[in-house]
Amino acid sequence: MQNSKKITFSFLVIIFIFSETILSNEVETINQKKENWIIRSGFTNVNPQTNNGDVVSIGDRKNFTTSFTYLYSDHIGIELLAGLAFKHNIYDKALGTGAKIASASHLPPTLTVQYYFKNNSTFTPYVGLGLNHTLFFKEKTIGPLEGADLKIGSSTDFAFQLGADWSISDQLTLNLDIRKFKIKSKATVTNIDNSSLRDILPSELVFDVPIDPLTIGANLTWHF
Repeated sequence: MQNSKKITFSFLVIIFIFSETILSNEVETINQKKENWIIRSGFTNVNPQTNNGDVVSIGDRKNFTTSFTYLYSDHIGIELLAGLAFKHNIYDKALGTGAKIASASHLPPTLTVQYYFKNNSTFTPYVGLGLNHTLFFKEKTIGPLEGADLKIGSSTDFAFQLGADWSISDQLTLNLDIRKFKIKSKATVTNIDNSSLRDILPSELVFDVPIDPLTIGANLTWHF
C-alpha cells in the first residue's frame, strides 16, 4: 500500500512538471482545435513477462479494448484505457509444461499522458507515460491445486506506451499501440490441504507475482 502511494505521488509530480513545461507552450492551439476527442477500439494481446524464477508462468490472452483521449492541443493528450476483462491460465513450472493450476481475470484501467509527434504526413507516432491500477478477480484453482483457495492482490505502477496512427480519412485512422506495464502482485494460496498437493506443499503459500506484461493492440480510431 505504501509503495502504491509513492508511485501515485511520483506520477502526479511528473504530470505537474510535464504540464508546466510543455502545456504552457501549447495554450494558443487549444481553442483552435475542432477535433479534441479520440476513441480507439480494437483487440489487444496481453503477453505476461513473468519473472519469478521457477514458480509459475502465465498464458497470453487476447480481448477487446477501448480508450478515450482528450487532446489539450495538437501534441498533448490525456488517455483513459478500458476494456473487457482478460482471463489468464496459470501454470506451475515445477510440475512440468502444461501443468495448469489456476486461472484468474484482471482489469487494467490506465490513465496516460501522451505526446503526439504531429507532422504533415498521414503517419503520427506518439509516446505515453501512464499510471496503471490492475484488479484481479475470479481466481480459481485447477488441476492438482483444485480445492485450495487463491487470492491475487491488486497492483499500482507505471505503464509505458508507444504507438502510431495512420490516417485513412479526416476522422478515421488505423492504430498500432504497444505498452509495457509494471504489474507486481502478491498471490496467496490457502487450504492447500484440500488439494492433491497437500503432501508436497505447506497448507499456505504467499509469493510475489511480477507479471510486467507487454501488450500489442490493433485499433480503429475515430476523431471527433
